[in-house]
This record gives sequence, C-alpha cells and structure tokens, in this order.
Amino acid sequence: MFELDVEKLRVLVVDDHMVIRRLIENFLRENGFEHIDLAANCDEVAQKLEFHKYDIIFFDWNLPGKSGYAQMQEMRENRAYDGTALVIVTAESEERHVIEALKAGATAYIVKPVAQETFNKNLQKVVGWLARMRQMEADRRQGAGV
Repeated sequence: MFELDVEKLRVLVVDDHMVIRRLIENFLRENGFEHIDLAANCDEVAQKLEFHKYDIIFFDWNLPGKSGYAQMQEMRENRAYDGTALVIVTAESEERHVIEALKAGATAYIVKPVAQETFNKNLQKVVGWLARMRQMEADRRQGAGV
C-alpha cells in the first residue's frame, strides 16, 4: 500500500470564521501536518490555487459570496483535482446535505461543532483515500510504462 508522509502534504482550510480555521489548523498540526494554508472565502481559495497544489481542502459549506459547496462542485468537475481530497466541514447536519455533498464528490463530511476525536477519525479516512488515489495513479503509470 502506498504510504503517505503527512508532514509533506499541503492542506487548505476554508472557513469565514477565524476561530474555526485555527481550530482545524491546530487539529491538523497535532496530527503531524506542517503545510497548512488558511482562507476566509472562495476568492482567497482561487488566489491560493494559482500558487499551490493542495492534497486536502477543508470547506465550510456556507461562505460569503460563493459557497464552499459550490467551490467543491466546480473543483470536482475539473480533472486536475481528481486526486485532491475535498472535505466539507459545516453546521449543516441534515442528512440531505450530507448525501448531496457526498454525491457531488466530497471525500468526507464533518459536522460542526468539530470534536477532535471525530475530526481525527475523518482525517484518517481522508488520508487513506489519498493513499489509495496515489496508489492507483502509480499503478496506472506503471501499467502505461511511464
């Protein structure tokens, strides 16, 4: 199985509340992540995507301007983000929202308020998903003789 070094993964946390951005950043650092960027809205996301390729992006569903959900949908329609884990972190706890997000391509769905134990369990699943995606890509390249 493909092993990932979380210290090398680049993460973007998108939430309009600084307290939530910092909370998620702290949870990530406690799990060994070092390359963490923060954004308050989708305009900032667009700017950051010009300069960095992220392995994981955490989106709040409700953001000022374009929603995190809409941004996630757009990214899932772009093949360049096939290997990027897109995670919704939101107060939207209704089952229909969870189903809608997962159908639209969310890798995981975390409901606020975010408890560290719940976050860590979801993070493990997301990192596992990334490892599987990287393994599939490596297998594809090997099979293609690249």
